[in-house]
Parts: sequence; structure tokens; C-alpha cells
Amino acid sequence: MTTAPAIIIPTDISAMVREIETTYASFLENFRIPSDHVIVVNYSGGKDSTATLAIAHHLFGDKVQNVMADTDNEHEYTIEYAKNIHTQVGCRPVQLVKRIYSAADFARRRAYMKKNWSKKQAIRMGAYRGVVMPSLGRADTAFGQAWLKTAKRWGIDFETALDAALSVMHPSGNSFLDAALLHGKFPMLRDRFCTDELKIQIAYDAAIRPMLDEGEVVVQWSGVRGDESSKRAGYDRFAVDMRDEGYLFNFLPIHQWTAADVFALHRYFGIKPNPLYLQGASRVGCMNCVLCNKEEISETAARWPEHIEKHRQWEMKVRLASRWVHWMSTGTVSQAWVNSIIGFREITNRRGETVKVRRLLGDVPRLYGLDTEVQHLDWSGFYGPRGGMGAPSVTEVVEWARTGRGGKVYDLVKASLNTATCSSRYGLCE
Repeated sequence: MTTAPAIIIPTDISAMVREIETTYASFLENFRIPSDHVIVVNYSGGKDSTATLAIAHHLFGDKVQNVMADTDNEHEYTIEYAKNIHTQVGCRPVQLVKRIYSAADFARRRAYMKKNWSKKQAIRMGAYRGVVMPSLGRADTAFGQAWLKTAKRWGIDFETALDAALSVMHPSGNSFLDAALLHGKFPMLRDRFCTDELKIQIAYDAAIRPMLDEGEVVVQWSGVRGDESSKRAGYDRFAVDMRDEGYLFNFLPIHQWTAADVFALHRYFGIKPNPLYLQGASRVGCMNCVLCNKEEISETAARWPEHIEKHRQWEMKVRLASRWVHWMSTGTVSQAWVNSIIGFREITNRRGETVKVRRLLGDVPRLYGLDTEVQHLDWSGFYGPRGGMGAPSVTEVVEWARTGRGGKVYDLVKASLNTATCSSRYGLCE
């Protein structure tokens, strides 16, 4: 990890830009990349990608092309900033691309659900591995009748859980929501399909692949900094992109820079940062990212509550598309009971005694038809598990985010946040 200097003067920045120029030239020579290659800056509207764009244009002018993938979960300020950044930098306008999920994508998903959700299914992994779950397409079973009580609690009128799920399986016009509906869940730490589908793949398909198809050699410049995480610190500064070996490469020009360096470069080139940085934002990207921290959630709730409401509405739809939520929304039982039926079964021995023995492979328990009342799981949570809660809604997560450490007492600093004044985590307010 690097440590940001307290003060950076313009001559420092000019030297750092020269280092990038010299290092890049060395990489081009070592990898035998032709001088007429194309540079594509992966842009996000944030501080790091803006610095990368400015450096690339400063060194190579109109040779540089810029692309940004709009996930449909960005703040409107970020989209507007990206559309106009060329007026500050003097570069080409940023090409905005977006993954569009078609009616055909949803038709395929509906066909899959009709075929498979009508069947019983054994869970393949996790604590409930081996448990056989019931059909979601029948109303004449004990599970179906129990689910109707859930539908009443949710305020929806469908005969079966499958009918409810199919009702939302149509393009919404929002790419992020459509991706969640098709996956039946929101992105998670170990399944970031939002990044894969809504950013990386669409940028490649819409902007980079056409160049490669024409025989161009492309180097992608990305504003990744090593001090953001230990994982990013381990990235190579220059590398071959295996999606098209020999024609596609990746370069991280500011990999060794700090946030202070990045904002010093903004000042050096006279670029105003994304206005979100003057309103308390520590990072700019999705508003909010499903993996954002507690402070970011409370900040968003205070300054941009409309985005919190947006995510709450998304949750209400995605929960219908989640088979797991439908199964569990009829109620779950105590963990001790679940452990007892998953790991063991009861038998009567020769002496007439009832004893528990460990289950054999293939001897699966069945949970459907149970009348349970311990817990209700109503959500496919946008933010995932937070604050010790297994499946909290957006509303519950926001309340937790307003508390201090431990989640038991409300944080007075957060409660007294003045959203009308400039607030910058990077000391940008004058």
C-alpha cells in the first residue's frame, strides 16, 4: 500500500506523467506493439478514470478513444459528467454503451422456469444440501396453500409462486434490474455478474471487438490503483489480454498513484471533478454498488433518497424472480430443527427404541408441507446480508447504516448530516 503525500505541487505531476510516457514506450517496445495501435480508455466518470483519460489525451491526442458502460444504476450526475468531460479535457467524446436484455432473453428464461420450477428439486449445495423442495407451480399442495398466505402478505394476487415469478419476467427497460431478474438475484461478492455483463462484456462487444475484427491492435488504459485493495495491488501494470492474444493488451498508467495524486492532476489540467465528490461520495460508480459500505449507504439515504427508493422497488420485483425466496417465504423453522433433519434420521431399533442415525447418501429429507411460523423471508436483498441480518430489505439496511459500531445506537454525526453544504472526503471544498 502507498501513502499519499500531504501536498503535491504541479512539478510532481508533470514528472509522474513523464514516467507514464517513458514506461508505456518501454512496454510497447517489449511487447512489439506497432506505433499505429489504438488506445481505448475504460471510463467510469470517477476520479481515477478521468485522470487516466486526461493523461492519455495529453500524451496521444485524438489517437485515444474513450468508452463507458452505463449499468443503468449510475447517478444522473455521473452520466452527465461523462457526456461532457470532453469539453474539459479536449478529447473525443466518451462513447456510452449499454447492455440491453431483449424480449428473447426473457422468453428463454420464462420457458426455463415453466419447465423446471414446476418440478421438485433437491438443493445441491450449502446447509440445505440434499433437501428436496416442492413444485412452485401447484396450488393444491400444502406448500401451495402456505404460499398463498405469503402472497396475501405481499399484497399480490397470483394462484402460484410460479405465476408470480412469470409476471415480472419481462424487460423493464433498466439494464441492472433486468440482469437481476434474469439471474433471480442481485449481484453478490462472489457473483458479480453486474461487472461481467453490464461493464466488461458490453464494452468489449460494442467498442473493442469491432476494432479487433478490423485487424487493429488495441491497448486498454484503465484507472486501477494499487492502494485501493490488496488484490488490485497485485495486478501487472501491463499485460496481454487473453481474449485476443497478440492484438489486445491492458495498461494501468496510475497503478502506483494515490487519490491525492489523482486530484492533483485534476488541478494541474484544470479539470473539475465529478460533483459527487463534493457531496460526500468517496467513490463514483453505481449508486449504490451492492457491495458499498455502511457510510456510503447512510450518505446516499441522506442525500439521494430517490436512489434508495429505486432499490426498494427493485427488491419487490426480484424477490418474485427468486426461487429460493419463494420456497423460504412461507416460513422457516429453527436452525436446530433444520440441522436435525438434514444430518440425521430417526429409526426404531430392535428393542423398540426411537434413535437418530446419520443419513445415508441419497436418503434426503423433505421439507414441503410443513406448517412453520418462526421466520418470514420476504426479500431478495439488494445489499445482501448486513448487520447480522440474513436477508434484510433496503429499508432495514438503511436503518442499520445510520447506527454506530455494533448497530445498536444511532450515530448522531450521521443524523445531523448537512446535505446543503459542500462535503468532500478528499478535502476538495474551498
